[in-house]
Amino acid sequence: MMHPPTENCGPARRIAHLGWALCECAAGIEAGSMEKAGRCLSRAMGLAAAIGDGPLPRLAAPMAYCLARRLIRPLVPAVADALIDPSDHLDRRCVRAARRSFFKLSPFPKAAVAVANRVILEAMENEKNVHVIDFAGPAAQPCQWIQLLRDFHSRPEGAPHLRLTIVHDDGEFLAKASKSLADEADDLDVPFQLHCVAAQIEALDFNDMHAVLGLKSGEARAIVCTLQLHRLLAVADDGAAQRFNQTASAARLQQMAASTSCPPTPSIIIGGAAACEDDDAAYRSPATPLGFVSPPLTTPPFQQTPPALTAFLSAARAAASPKVVVLVEQEANHNGVSFRKRFAEALGYYAAVYDSLDAAATARRRPAAERAEVERAVVGEEIRGVLLREGTRRRERHDRLQQWALRMEVAGFRKVALSYDAMWQGNDVLGRCGAGGGCESREHAGCLLLCWRSCPLYSVSAWRPDRSGGSAYGIGCEYLPLSSAPPDPPASSYEGLMC
Repeated sequence: MMHPPTENCGPARRIAHLGWALCECAAGIEAGSMEKAGRCLSRAMGLAAAIGDGPLPRLAAPMAYCLARRLIRPLVPAVADALIDPSDHLDRRCVRAARRSFFKLSPFPKAAVAVANRVILEAMENEKNVHVIDFAGPAAQPCQWIQLLRDFHSRPEGAPHLRLTIVHDDGEFLAKASKSLADEADDLDVPFQLHCVAAQIEALDFNDMHAVLGLKSGEARAIVCTLQLHRLLAVADDGAAQRFNQTASAARLQQMAASTSCPPTPSIIIGGAAACEDDDAAYRSPATPLGFVSPPLTTPPFQQTPPALTAFLSAARAAASPKVVVLVEQEANHNGVSFRKRFAEALGYYAAVYDSLDAAATARRRPAAERAEVERAVVGEEIRGVLLREGTRRRERHDRLQQWALRMEVAGFRKVALSYDAMWQGNDVLGRCGAGGGCESREHAGCLLLCWRSCPLYSVSAWRPDRSGGSAYGIGCEYLPLSSAPPDPPASSYEGLMC
């Protein structure tokens, strides 16, 4: 196929051709057309160099790296196996610093923290013994729990006895967090206990949750899962995970999908590159510039819940019996088997992430080196997890809110609609973080979507075990015991999150 010349094209047109060339390379790799894929990759790298600096040219580097590794793998397996994987040699201290910078730069994790804390406070109203179990993993930051301590301290009925369990695989991080939290609890005179579990979520023994999490009788529990549950979706990619779940009727699941699916995301434009749909024509037509790939308009079929996630949700419901579960996940479809479609979805999603980081760094006058380290050690590592790994090694399997809602319903949880206070808190944090005005939140069916320029990047939802005795597949919606529209905004200040 002859490509139109780009030497005299403007930046917007070159960006469109860059996205087109990258997607063509992914399509060639999936089809086994390695010669064509190689030409497209070479063209993409030339375009990225010609465009210069900017969110999409910077994003092209890790995307092209993943394409190159996948291009080499079937051609010269011995060379591919010998190549050093940067993920295996990331310095943990550098990664820890980059994650702190990501929390400072990006407004979305701070907004998710604010919403989660508000949901916990509302669910634990008048409770005297509270146990918060945090499965935040690498996304964790101590200021979230410090703020929660302050919020409990300031509630009218006084602070409860608070136990916090943190599941995290970094022992040094846990030690530092323990000291910070103990000091804060002493200053506030809040009765506090900390239980640290040094492990990744997928390595836990879900058959013995009482011992693993140190559960005790007489405590009201809340579970927070921030960007972690998708790690339990890892399967062998042999087709079994893509089969329809036969344990529920097709009619019931379609009804649930209709009630929980997100509205179509509007097209977004970056540098003049308009969005296109995730179909074959979009990959092959240079006249349809690719900036973001919009989510499909139809609801994808419900996928069978993998055993690890089934075991976790079952244990969380039966053993922990929480009053509320807060779920924060990337709002993206990176769980499919098709590499071509996964790549196109990732290109659109991470273009928005890179653009938001670029705007935040500019607005907050942060050094370019700090933003570059976040892109390399945090977002770039996530991209490699999405595009380079396969089978059980692929842990970055992000899914959309509609799929998570279906899984939670099937596992016996009922949705808890986020209150006005919780949504206001998240929107307030987005507005105050200063990222060039592109941040927004969107309420959908009682859940919250955190968006960059109308593109959803993260979802926040709340759930509780269904104790009605009815079907596990019901679509009931329960509200937390607070007014849905108070005349004044919530009183608690989230200055502590503005790191």
